[in-house]
Amino acid sequence: MNKQLFLSFMPATICCLLFTMCSFSQNVLPPNQPEQDACNALQLCGSLFSSPYSYQGAGPTVDIKTTPCGQGEINSVWIKLTITGGGAVVFSLIPKDPVDDYDFAVFDVTDADCSNLSPANVVRCNFNNNFPGSNLNGIVGLSLNGAETSVPTGYTGNSFCKYIDALAGQTYLIMINNFGNDNSASVSAGFTIDFSGSTATFGNSPLPALGSTLKQCSDTSVTVELTTPVSCSSIAADGSDFYITPFVAIGSATGTNCINGNGYTKEVTINFSGHAPIGNYVLYAREGTDMNTLTDFCNNSMLLPASLPFIIPRPVPANFLPADTVKCFYSTIPVGPINEFVNYQWSTGETTPVIRVMNAGIYTLMATDVNGCIGMDSIIIKDSACPQYLYLPTAFTPNADGRNDLFRPKFAGATVYFKFTIYDRWGKRVFESSDPTRGWDGTIGGRPQPTGTYVWVCSYRFFKRTEEVQKGTVVLVR
Repeated sequence: MNKQLFLSFMPATICCLLFTMCSFSQNVLPPNQPEQDACNALQLCGSLFSSPYSYQGAGPTVDIKTTPCGQGEINSVWIKLTITGGGAVVFSLIPKDPVDDYDFAVFDVTDADCSNLSPANVVRCNFNNNFPGSNLNGIVGLSLNGAETSVPTGYTGNSFCKYIDALAGQTYLIMINNFGNDNSASVSAGFTIDFSGSTATFGNSPLPALGSTLKQCSDTSVTVELTTPVSCSSIAADGSDFYITPFVAIGSATGTNCINGNGYTKEVTINFSGHAPIGNYVLYAREGTDMNTLTDFCNNSMLLPASLPFIIPRPVPANFLPADTVKCFYSTIPVGPINEFVNYQWSTGETTPVIRVMNAGIYTLMATDVNGCIGMDSIIIKDSACPQYLYLPTAFTPNADGRNDLFRPKFAGATVYFKFTIYDRWGKRVFESSDPTRGWDGTIGGRPQPTGTYVWVCSYRFFKRTEEVQKGTVVLVR
């Protein structure tokens, strides 16, 4: 299959994930795994590494768009080799399913920035097609008998490129792309990369350790990020690899992306047997009922004692918006949470604590508290058919006694257009305003006007109504 067409088959792949008839579908990881970026490459320890996973996409960052073999990073995972003893580097990239098509590129990053890779860093690559029989058992790699340094996409044969003559102190990254079945575009079933036969020696990764707690928003579990990946098989399912002080009963432990004890992970969730009170705690690692503590790919154990403090925070309130509300259909009302948060994301797209609502409907707020925990709540706003009218008094007394000093309309309802004009008996305009809240105080330029009858004209339009004009008279009394 032309690998440039592979992405067009992704919908079929996704459909495959939805039905049990698709083999190996349980191994497909969500996109953007950390080890899909070059700078978060999995550190090889020993001479053998196995992955049961099928990766999607290029990770959070596209590290390389093209290589000497043509294509760049697609459905990738990265592995890091640190050379401690010089010699030949050879390997076999062995698919679990022989019809799966795996490609690779080897980068010399000894003096390079892992976040700024270029085709010039590629020292070996093989992007050949795994047509049935073209790669024996689907295997590609580097060998002492290989002659080519690169095999472009679209080619068949040349399963093995030339070995690398590595020097102590050099560092290499291996980008492994998976294309699934080369004919049907089904998901990959995982692989093993075997460096047996290499005369170079590789440095081990640091021993696994408790790194940090991920965003802690639950009182029934805590998720720990480790400093290096560990084997899923080393995590005791009953959670006995851990204990907590002050005492919290642990019911189980699970590794992110672990599949029935297979695979590797940097995140372990420790599930409590019940709800833990708000407060400060310390998580400790120990040897579990499986007779080991957490171990890396080479069965190197976490160094004990190991501990990590964490907090059970106050939970995000479940009902932080006011009760459902009924308003007049023409009115705009403020809506906001009862509690204070750090970030706000309304279903309207607004990010302010309070929004102004005119239309009836359901309004949802996703709020983030100081612990980074997210809560969601909704409020229903309903409209009521409230009356709309305008009223003007027949007299006013602008004598500064605080009562009836201004002549202005009184409204029930919202106006979308307003113009109010007052004339004296000779037709001279004494007041005009387009602001419904303003009124006439019986003066012109600060000079009091005489007692008498004045004519007014008011043009206005209520919300969802046609324009209306009213006229009348008012008596100014002093």
